[in-house]
Amino acid sequence: MNNDQDIDPKDHKELGRELELFSFNRNVPGTVYWWPKGTLIFDLIVSDLKKRLTEDGYQDLKTAPIIDTETLKKSGHFDNYREKLFFTGNEKEMKEEKVSWCLKPMSCPGSIKIFNEQMHSYKDLPLKFSEFGTVYRFEQPGEVNGLLRTRVITQDDAHIYCHEDQIEAELVELIDFIHVTYTRYGFKDIRVELSTRPEKSIGTDEQWQKAESGLKKALDEKKIDYTENKGDGAFYGPKIDFHVKDSQERSWQMGTIQLDFAMAERLGANYIDEKGQKKHPVIIHRAILGSVERFVAVLLESTGGALPTWLSPVQAIILPVSEKHFDYAKKVTTMLSSQTGRVPDLGSIRVEIDERNESVGRKIRDAEIQKIPYIVVVGDKEEKDQNITVRTRGSKDLKAQKIEDFLKELKLD
Repeated sequence: MNNDQDIDPKDHKELGRELELFSFNRNVPGTVYWWPKGTLIFDLIVSDLKKRLTEDGYQDLKTAPIIDTETLKKSGHFDNYREKLFFTGNEKEMKEEKVSWCLKPMSCPGSIKIFNEQMHSYKDLPLKFSEFGTVYRFEQPGEVNGLLRTRVITQDDAHIYCHEDQIEAELVELIDFIHVTYTRYGFKDIRVELSTRPEKSIGTDEQWQKAESGLKKALDEKKIDYTENKGDGAFYGPKIDFHVKDSQERSWQMGTIQLDFAMAERLGANYIDEKGQKKHPVIIHRAILGSVERFVAVLLESTGGALPTWLSPVQAIILPVSEKHFDYAKKVTTMLSSQTGRVPDLGSIRVEIDERNESVGRKIRDAEIQKIPYIVVVGDKEEKDQNITVRTRGSKDLKAQKIEDFLKELKLD
């Protein structure tokens, strides 16, 4: 992670409050209240990944938040998630135990419903549906833990519908995608697990053998070391899980790739093969980040809140020495905003001005607590010379420079 500075080993819940990102309500355990800065971080992570998914041929969709229990019984999810379902219905239905709807605990049955709305040819495959879907699971009170374990979960879910001879190429591409994504966020120590068939599962022995063999082949092709986690696969297929470490060397499971030969048959998903016959597609379930909430928690704890500049809610803060420098501070802000577009590959800078009646030293300390990447001081000398004094996060040095030079050195990645 950020090697240029000491990592502050704080719990993400403390960092969330300190950095004004999110909070929790004790009356509704397992739910998150995202503040403006936290919402910005959340949205930046989502939009960044969506852009990359679009480039990779994914089609984004949204499935309904309520699903019928009959579908979940067909797919096998009802038996495996019964204790985690949030049922919906009126009081009479609840008393008579006739409730047939629930908040969706996962997105795959909904994705398959959309797939089934049209007839697909083998020429359409692989077909990639992605969804940043909200799912609901009644985690036990002792399991709920900040963003790490919530009852309302945002998953960067996706389902790739393909035929058997496309499996290996898709798996290899996914493994590469996950590693590139994690590197972008500074995660380097990635541990991989292969989880095999659990005792409670659907599908035939042949389907499980094919699926496990397919995942092993992809990992071997990429020369990735992995540990085998026997019996810990999803009930519909084996999976590859990706674990990362935070600054305290704790390991967290993030992304997952699951190979499923069974659910398409259960939910009647078909495509027309080259002989004009109906066949069930193989479904690759995958999440790159996993739970976005958990991803944010691990990222915060791994960086001590010092997020990459492109992800920081405030990238630069202008500190006027006194009230008489407010006008120049506003001028600097305008210049930063207007000139960023002239610098190649540089977007708009998120800038704030600290107009509080506090000393510069106090303002600098507060900006450091907020982990703002660039602190810009303006006073008499800066206004006279028409420049700025810059302090970069992780450094104690103050550097006087022209705004144009600052923009050239600015790193928003």
